Amino acid sequence: MKKIIGIVAIACLVLVGGGIAFAFYLYQLPQMAPSTGATDVYVEIPQGSSATTVATILEEQEIIRSADFMLLSMRMFGNDNAIKSGTYFFDSPQSLGEVIERVTTSDYQLPSRTITLFEGEANFEYAERLGAAFPYVYADEFTREAAGMEGYLFPDTYTIPERATTVEVIEILRDNFDARIEPLEEQIAASPYSLDDIITMASLVETEAGNASYETKQRVAGVLWRRYDIGMLLQADAVFSYIYQEHLPRVLYEHLEVNSPYNLYKYTGLPPGPIGNPGIDSIRATLNPVNPENYLYYLTGNDGKFYYSRTLSGHEQNRRNYLRY
Repeated sequence: MKKIIGIVAIACLVLVGGGIAFAFYLYQLPQMAPSTGATDVYVEIPQGSSATTVATILEEQEIIRSADFMLLSMRMFGNDNAIKSGTYFFDSPQSLGEVIERVTTSDYQLPSRTITLFEGEANFEYAERLGAAFPYVYADEFTREAAGMEGYLFPDTYTIPERATTVEVIEILRDNFDARIEPLEEQIAASPYSLDDIITMASLVETEAGNASYETKQRVAGVLWRRYDIGMLLQADAVFSYIYQEHLPRVLYEHLEVNSPYNLYKYTGLPPGPIGNPGIDSIRATLNPVNPENYLYYLTGNDGKFYYSRTLSGHEQNRRNYLRY
């Protein structure tokens, strides 16, 4: 009996050792591609593909030498049913073991590009810059697909697969927005204003206060909310760059006459929607406005500081004191 157990134990050790050796072979021996050499290759694995289908695709794309050997290897390790669909990128030959591991763990290794979308930028500005940076993002398509999402595509620094489509990029930006405001959900729910109102006001605060401190943004939000609550025209100059779809370094009297529902010199209340995509500080400032002095006016002086007043006459005096054209 002891002799039989010993033989079985030795046989197991041989099998285990052989498996380890085979695994070492798969992962360490360079996968010798055909003489043409498959480099910088994108391989699309359709949803629901079998191991046989995937192995055939990889052989045809010259990623592996033998589909049959890949299938044998996968069956030996029991992962022939673990194929993950998607687009994979192979920039150079890899060992068979590395290839198997990648297609069973969704290790796509897609080339990516990094882009920064700035606070206050509108979707039409996103569309132009993303369209220039990514070959499968088209400005007109972005504008069309992002309709109704102004203010909800979060400004941030993104690392995005370079082959991402327009819709995929929009999803990345919107998902980031949802994640960033999640900690504020209780405060938003408790606010007397709707989420749309909050984001619309935050877009005004962002574009009016720009790179100012969080505390300044709170004060600007306080002034704008007070004007809104008493039915006073908001008269935010920042809307005109959005109306004209271009950066206006200075608002002229002719701009004030434009017939647009976004013209806050003509129409009371908030504009029909956000005029850009606010950052988290502007959203927080909009939720936590500060205006204990009941100011109704503010302006940015030539020195970059904000000046406030309770009356129009005080505002005009601030213009004379702090603005030089």
